[in-house]
Amino acid sequence: MWNRRRVSIITPYYMPRCKTMPPPLTLSFRGIHRSGALEDRARELSRRLERCGDRIAECRMTLEGPDGRRDLRAPYLVKIDLSLPGAHIHADSLHADGAGHADIYLALRDAYSNAKRQLQDLHRERVGSARGSY
Repeated sequence: MWNRRRVSIITPYYMPRCKTMPPPLTLSFRGIHRSGALEDRARELSRRLERCGDRIAECRMTLEGPDGRRDLRAPYLVKIDLSLPGAHIHADSLHADGAGHADIYLALRDAYSNAKRQLQDLHRERVGSARGSY
């Protein structure tokens, strides 16, 4: 007969990647009205952070609006707290001089960028220490 090669139909290339449950997101609004667009943007950035660090156990975002303590020209502040196994990351949207932002979406973007940079630094540190250990 013919010499047929048996090829497995199910190979690792065809198997879907096992997706774990996304980390719980806690959104807090202080001094600002909750809007659907703002909440959707915060959830989207949380999903992007999950792609950068797939071991995130919890994500807390606090979006703060104007109050009597901050400068009214730049009243918005966003804080992101991430919990990972063996580490915690705290990121905010404050400038180096301690000023906030005039737009909440810019504050959200800056806090996300800060958290992403810290996640990447943590990953580099962990990979570097693992490579140098043997």
